[in-house]
Amino acid sequence: MSQEPDGGDFPIPDFSSLRRGHITYFPVAPGRLEFAMAARRKILLERPDVVAVELPGSLEKPYREAIRRLPQISVLVYPDEEDGEDKGVYVPVEPCDPFTEAGRTAAECGLEVLFVEPDLNDRPHLSDAYPDPYALRRVPLEKYIEAYRVYPQERTDEVAAHAGGIAYRLQGTDPGRTVLAVVSLNLLDPVLDAMET
Repeated sequence: MSQEPDGGDFPIPDFSSLRRGHITYFPVAPGRLEFAMAARRKILLERPDVVAVELPGSLEKPYREAIRRLPQISVLVYPDEEDGEDKGVYVPVEPCDPFTEAGRTAAECGLEVLFVEPDLNDRPHLSDAYPDPYALRRVPLEKYIEAYRVYPQERTDEVAAHAGGIAYRLQGTDPGRTVLAVVSLNLLDPVLDAMET
């Protein structure tokens, strides 16, 4: 396990078991500060060439603008096509989210940020039932992730297709450049399987 360059007390695990060629996968629980801190430290420690985030390409421009506005919190709103034009989907861009922090830290370090999630309309409903991240104060991150992966979420055709879209974008990255792929813990195994096909 490595320590953060600035001496932080939250150790960053060695994710060599999640390294596939030039891509290292960094699974996170969305919206959780503990994972935002870990993503920042991982990026500062390893300085990958590219940070790939599980965010939709169709929101890339407004998301980058919202990241530039941090620490002010922004909310992106787009129409919900299933419920009609009068309903909207709200996407908060806040510092405690690991995808936001990964994008912010990468931009701060001058690293390339790649938005790898397929268009918003294709996102399946995924269960976000994670063990309480407060446990990370006593349990190493590797053990937390390992425990989650022992009892994976149910997979559907929609989840497989969504993971396939992320894998497609990751497979298009330059194999000569190191990539840190920040993905939701509930999509990690589907994405790894999709990368094999």
